[in-house]
Amino acid sequence: MPTRQSAHDERIRVSIQKAAERFRRAREEAGLTLRELGEQAGLAPSTIQKIENSKLMPSLTVCIRLADALNRSLAYFAEEGNGPPDVRFTAKGAARVTDVKGSPVVMEHVAEPLINPKMEGFLVRVAPGGKSGLEEPIIYRGEEVAIGVKGRIRFEIRGQEYVLRPGDVLHLKGDIAHRWENRGPGEALMYMICAFTHER
Repeated sequence: MPTRQSAHDERIRVSIQKAAERFRRAREEAGLTLRELGEQAGLAPSTIQKIENSKLMPSLTVCIRLADALNRSLAYFAEEGNGPPDVRFTAKGAARVTDVKGSPVVMEHVAEPLINPKMEGFLVRVAPGGKSGLEEPIIYRGEEVAIGVKGRIRFEIRGQEYVLRPGDVLHLKGDIAHRWENRGPGEALMYMICAFTHER
């Protein structure tokens, strides 16, 4: 009889496979080769190929780079059904959760995309030592608002450090290279609202 953990692992495996298929489809619909997408996203073509073949679980930073290069929302790659509505209500505790086994970052999708989305919202849970990714800093076209809920999350922007504590708000242009990390001893939480645009 399957255990709760094995069922959870199977759901994650299927979600990763679906996301990989959507990455490939979005690239093909954009008429881009692996090399061309790699150039636009600042990633090696071999990395994209591994993601498309479900051989590599991309970090948040890599997902943002790919979504931006493909002119798609982050949630497009995990969207279920026939497409987004124009109104959404998410009850407390009912948000879709991206929780990859072994990852120090868990994301609750508190504001899923609507039709022709311009923004997305997440409640980001960061375990001690968790960070935005091991690769290059986050860069995308748009704006970002981070609101501290619990603990402390250190943002690094242009060599300057900002420490987000409960109640603090950080607002920045997405195309300014940035990264974040929980250096504290306990879990940290923040709301992150990302607005995507092609204008600066």
